[in-house]
Amino acid sequence: MKTLFLIRHGENIWNREHRLGGWTDVPLTPLGRRQAAALAPQLAGERFDAVWASDLVRAWKTAELAGFAPERVPDLREIHFGLLEGRRWETLEPEVQEAMMGFERFRAPGGEATLEVLERVSAFVDALPAGRHLIFSHAGVMRALLWLSGDLQIVPHTTVYVYEWPARRLVEVWRDA
Repeated sequence: MKTLFLIRHGENIWNREHRLGGWTDVPLTPLGRRQAAALAPQLAGERFDAVWASDLVRAWKTAELAGFAPERVPDLREIHFGLLEGRRWETLEPEVQEAMMGFERFRAPGGEATLEVLERVSAFVDALPAGRHLIFSHAGVMRALLWLSGDLQIVPHTTVYVYEWPARRLVEVWRDA
């Protein structure tokens, strides 16, 4: 059994501007840095067998500001939005917005499909040894895992989702970091 503690990175400037960040390496805002630092006391009493983070700065810097030295893993990256990278949400065609929110039907032009993200992330998690794993990643990655449990939701910054694998079950959500 693996218990995953999934955390979305803190706010970055493209989040504030409602832009699709994908694989673009966008740093945290001052608010995002404060959100990350606020995780430290929330996670202080927990024991983790390993700490992982996407290799994009917004994820691994969130981990560092929360007091952890994660192993950086490209498989934990956000969906590659291809030609949509940097586009503002409100400029996307309604059918693209609907497909993104519905998850399984979305494929970014010149980028990845959400189901490809799910395959990439599932393969990473499957390869982890049993234990408690702290994972700093992105909304798309977390939505993919939550989709497996039948709980597709918008993932707020620095909220902790406790998830059991391979049961694919959301156990609890810790808010207000």
